[in-house]
Amino acid sequence: MGDLGTKLATHPTVRYARLLHDFHWMKFPSRTRTPGWAGLRSTPETVPLWLTPRKSSHKDDLPLGQAWMAYLRSLNDDRGYKFITWPPAGWFNKNLNADTLGFAGNVVEVLGIEGNSARVRTFNMGDKPPDPAKWNFETHPELVHKFTVITRNGGVVNPAEGIDAYIFLIGRKPLYIPLNRLEFFPSLPAKISIKVTTLPWLLAKDAPGSAGQKIDKYLPMASATVYEYAVRGTYVWGRTDKGWIALCWYPVANKWRYFTSWRMKTIPPIPPKSVS
Repeated sequence: MGDLGTKLATHPTVRYARLLHDFHWMKFPSRTRTPGWAGLRSTPETVPLWLTPRKSSHKDDLPLGQAWMAYLRSLNDDRGYKFITWPPAGWFNKNLNADTLGFAGNVVEVLGIEGNSARVRTFNMGDKPPDPAKWNFETHPELVHKFTVITRNGGVVNPAEGIDAYIFLIGRKPLYIPLNRLEFFPSLPAKISIKVTTLPWLLAKDAPGSAGQKIDKYLPMASATVYEYAVRGTYVWGRTDKGWIALCWYPVANKWRYFTSWRMKTIPPIPPKSVS
């Protein structure tokens, strides 16, 4: 395989999962339709990250400090940053300490299973923040989440009239999510087939995402095996014998597409306006 073999070298399998939207894990279209809510038209679709895998656990309250606040500022434009830091927007609620939580539709990396909970990867608050140019929603959506809002009827929208806003998963210790709030990516290796409607072909690249260069293609109805996932923003890529192919293509709001038999019920957040 030569150079291609190096580019497509096998990496350790990473377990990804999406945080389920309300209408997948509860009997109501949205949390705002459950008894006790005040009839809100929409609300942040937050998913708590607990301090332990026990049912009696609770979230943490994190004073982020200047360095992590600067990282948050770099992830957002002016409108997004102002929205995120104005309690009670969803992440900062009663004070200017961040809650340990993520947002439905986004991806998490599962590090292990303990009882009925998954231990997920987060940033450690005691570490120095990474370079936001290299660690952001497009490059690491398993750590940088896009803010999602759920409407009363179960629609998934952006907050505050369409703002693209971002937070990051962070904690002082390992954090957990109940398994009933997760949809795991299909297990690997995964046998798939190219849809007959994928015309004239599906490109295979030497790397996932826009940086990848075309190296081969799959014709409609062809079979393939996915060995590895790469999540880039609202897209999911899979590594096959011919190269990386797009498994979930989601460039425009409410117009996602699956080119193969691979699919998931949980849709990603609304794509950023910069995606095309």
